[in-house]
Amino acid sequence: MRKKVLNKKLILEEARHWLSSEQEGLELYSNEEFLSWLNTSLEHKQIFEEEKEFRNKIFSLSSKEKEKLSEKTKQELKRARAFKNIKILIPLAACILITFVFLFKPKEIYTQEFFTENKIQKLKLPDKSKILLDAKTKIKVAFSDEKREVFLEEGRVLFKVSSNKDRPFLVRNNSIIVHVVGTKFEVSKEKEKVNISVLEGAVAIRYGEDEYSKIITHLEKGDILDISNFGKVNSMKKVSLSKIANWKDEKVVFNQTSLTNAIKEFSKYTNKEIDVNLNSSNIYPITGEFSLYGIDKFLEYLPLIYPLKIEKNKNKIKILEKKS
Repeated sequence: MRKKVLNKKLILEEARHWLSSEQEGLELYSNEEFLSWLNTSLEHKQIFEEEKEFRNKIFSLSSKEKEKLSEKTKQELKRARAFKNIKILIPLAACILITFVFLFKPKEIYTQEFFTENKIQKLKLPDKSKILLDAKTKIKVAFSDEKREVFLEEGRVLFKVSSNKDRPFLVRNNSIIVHVVGTKFEVSKEKEKVNISVLEGAVAIRYGEDEYSKIITHLEKGDILDISNFGKVNSMKKVSLSKIANWKDEKVVFNQTSLTNAIKEFSKYTNKEIDVNLNSSNIYPITGEFSLYGIDKFLEYLPLIYPLKIEKNKNKIKILEKKS
């Protein structure tokens, strides 16, 4: 009897494997290996059809019914563990939970990676959301039936998200999650931190893995947040909208910014190599509004305001201090 039960369990596991393969796109009834397995015995066919019918019934449930079934199953598992006789309850509950894991794992319907070199790039996503990628930016877009996700690996992005309450839009950078339904905001990734600025609407900032993430704060129009990669809020303030994402208009604004950092910003928009060789005690602050692609004009004016000289050699530029 025990051998028969084990054999039936093995057949059930194989049936689930084939059904999962079908869900992932395998044409079962043109697959010789599957047909050979199916025709091994009537028991194979019977178990396969029963499991397929069971899955179809779960698929036909509404979202609320699925949630109730999942919650009830979890409660059954907890109750079963409180008793010694758990031979029936746990296998049944585990079976349903396994079905949920494999059947209702969000299926990606659109994935794409983007990387920009020295130019800003406009993109329109399948959900009609619009994003603007700054130079030197790398992202991965992954849309499923349940959610829309953008993984920001480097750089900064301006988002204008199409509203859809049933499919939240998530921007991820490690464990920092920007959760939004529909709004316009900017996310900028730096080495040790993330900056989030809101132009329209509101967003929730979360930290952690999905089911264990916690809300750090909410941001509204005009809010700017500086948060570490570990979820620590460094600063949060409200500013004029004119100070958010100036790069979208192909301009950069400096306010007592060190020359080194100003050149670092300009460098993203040129294929020229710029070497800044300065005395560490001299920061040469820069204030003003400049064109992102106006590095050459900026370098022309630089020696007029500071004791600096510019050396150019093909695609290489050196900024040096003049010897007194």
